[in-house]
Amino acid sequence: MVGYAEILQELRSQSDKRAGLADTIELHCELLEAQSHAQVPPGRPALSGEEAGARLQQGYPLLAPEHLAADGQALAGLFDQIGRVVAERRPELAEALAGIRGWLDGRRDQIGDLAVEYLREGRVREGEESGLDGYLLTFIFINALRPFLRAQAQALAPGVDDSVWYRSRCPICGGEPDVAALERGSGRRRLLCSRCDSEWTFQRVGCPFCGNEDPSQLAYYLSDDQVYRLNVCKQCRRYLKTIDLRQVAGERLLAAERVLTAAMDVAALEAGYGAG
Repeated sequence: MVGYAEILQELRSQSDKRAGLADTIELHCELLEAQSHAQVPPGRPALSGEEAGARLQQGYPLLAPEHLAADGQALAGLFDQIGRVVAERRPELAEALAGIRGWLDGRRDQIGDLAVEYLREGRVREGEESGLDGYLLTFIFINALRPFLRAQAQALAPGVDDSVWYRSRCPICGGEPDVAALERGSGRRRLLCSRCDSEWTFQRVGCPFCGNEDPSQLAYYLSDDQVYRLNVCKQCRRYLKTIDLRQVAGERLLAAERVLTAAMDVAALEAGYGAG
């Protein structure tokens, strides 16, 4: 798995070249810095090789939500720090973020349970029912949990066999993808987990969110240089950002491309497609 230092270096090297993204890049660099300094216990495989193989065969990711190794106090501190960074960079969101931070602060003894709920459902139902902004709440949870999930992914990755898994969800944590790449030579599609940054191979055609394989309900829009594709599903109204590595020289870090393709997120949302 690519380290934080490499992702930060790639983003900062692109900042001057992409003036319109400079503020977005700096926001994510601050988030990555916070994540890289979090007190994260080393991930330890909770499964034997035989158990890992059995889970993958049955369609279960290797990390059960309740097995996430995360200190509640460290996690609560990171929640607060992530919210503070975003509020400073996006003042228009400060009030909504203050509400989320206050809500979380009042539930410090439940942080672990809330994290498990998010990993199981992809949302924090209690927070949304309390009137908090669901999108912002998810953003805070994804970024605060990422260093803990990355540690687990690094430990569990040797137990993953792409040929056994080949599913739309992450084989480590069960998260959805938010970026894809078409590999050089083979053109195979590789997905990046939105939660733990794991990468895995998936079928070339089809929506990884709803499973739709009807060509008439799938489409993609090419960038002018043909490097990027915005894949959309007309059935579930979801989208996936894709980089075609056959069209570029050198390596690309998908975790950095997540940020460098922010304009594609805006375009997709304005066209009525959702990330979640």
